Amino acid sequence: MNKILLLIDKLIQKAKKDNAKSLFKNNPKSKIASDFKIGVNNYYDISTTANIYIGENVTINESNYITIKNNATFKIGKNTYITRATISCLDNIEIGDNCILGEGMKLFDHNHQYQKEPFMVSKTDFNTGFIKVGNNVWTGANVIILKNVTLGDNVIIGAGCVIHKDVPSNSIIINKQEHIINSL
Repeated sequence: MNKILLLIDKLIQKAKKDNAKSLFKNNPKSKIASDFKIGVNNYYDISTTANIYIGENVTINESNYITIKNNATFKIGKNTYITRATISCLDNIEIGDNCILGEGMKLFDHNHQYQKEPFMVSKTDFNTGFIKVGNNVWTGANVIILKNVTLGDNVIIGAGCVIHKDVPSNSIIINKQEHIINSL
């Protein structure tokens, strides 16, 4: 009986993966490499008009939240690995070749619009931009990359960094935190 349940579970997981892959291919203009690998427990909100380009040997592993809205462009270069990330693309996000994007990473190419008088933050209107991640980029855990940022090639971003401006090629970004320990 356990073997039958395991087989049924495997078939269900395969059907979920196949369905997820089809979401990336909704727009006939999109180009998805045939060896694109996708994990389980992912959440997708992908528009049928999204322009998606995924290179060879890309893996979007498990527990990711991916939103790609109307007419947005989302590109991933070859040999890139993403796990447990939140990617919210309303305009344009490009990720280069040979990248490793670590757990808890968040990419937002937009922010909410607001007005000052009277103060109000819109729930549905956004200022959009872009994110461009170069080749050979490695992000540690819980990195946040905000709109209108370009990361050069050969960049390492340490855990917990919030990236709000461009990072030149051949750089390491470290989240400098000081722990001040006082005696009781």
